[in-house]
Amino acid sequence: EASGELVGMVELGILPCPVPLSRRPPPETPYLVNLAVAKGHRRQGLARALVQACEEQARGVWGYEEIFLHVKVSNRRAQRLYTRQGYLCELREPNLYQLKSGESRVRVNPR
Repeated sequence: EASGELVGMVELGILPCPVPLSRRPPPETPYLVNLAVAKGHRRQGLARALVQACEEQARGVWGYEEIFLHVKVSNRRAQRLYTRQGYLCELREPNLYQLKSGESRVRVNPR
């Protein structure tokens, strides 16, 4: 917070990790989700600090050695953030598009 204003947030929970697909049943793993930093406070290291806080919670408090997360293919800034912090892409999921008719179509992301 800056002057009582919320400028960033992240959620960390424990869920079954779906990747790699060879691990079945999927193990319970920390899941980082909904990382956000207010526009006026970006590029100051806040997102990196939030990710590091999640890593400290997962490793130091809960005793886990890995975290999983999802990033939209279109979110290049988030991809750079996680890549710079050592995260690897293990799976690209298809995009679902909702058509006006109510049907869903799948578009597979190129590697």
